[in-house]
Amino acid sequence: LIPFPVNLEKNKFKRLEIKGKVKIFHGINRSNYYKKGNDIFVQALEQIREKYSSKIEIIQVESIPYKKYIKLSDEFHILLDQTYAYDQGYNALEAMAQGKVVFSGFSDGFKSHYGITKNIGIHASPDVEELVKNLSWLIENPKEIIEISKNARAYIETYHDYEKVTQTYLDTWNS
Repeated sequence: LIPFPVNLEKNKFKRLEIKGKVKIFHGINRSNYYKKGNDIFVQALEQIREKYSSKIEIIQVESIPYKKYIKLSDEFHILLDQTYAYDQGYNALEAMAQGKVVFSGFSDGFKSHYGITKNIGIHASPDVEELVKNLSWLIENPKEIIEISKNARAYIETYHDYEKVTQTYLDTWNS
């Protein structure tokens, strides 16, 4: 498999700073609401809102244009992407390139395939209690958000840099 290419120039790393509240972004697309596990994220966010109302800000939007989504990405620390995945889709990869902490597919098989030993994201299993546990851990340990942010960017630079991926496509085609 050849990884998705990510333009690192268009998705610049922004060193995360947590001044005040931890900002969690959940973008909902109604056409794939259940397929991506949005119902499970909504339930987890309800519990997180009750538990940490003074420590968090939840940015939840529905079916917004891509340009608006990108503009909002400057504002959040954590992206809730999808719960039924074994790896990441393109929105998650772009967020990781920018240094966001992503809840998506970070399965053991994915980590094994790439030899990943550092925490580059949070595996979002379709389990409300597991999501609440992982979100709580990040909210209570904001230094972990910063560490995962750096690891996520390093992963994207290593495996998804569009120039490296382009060369891999060319090498594969020519072989």
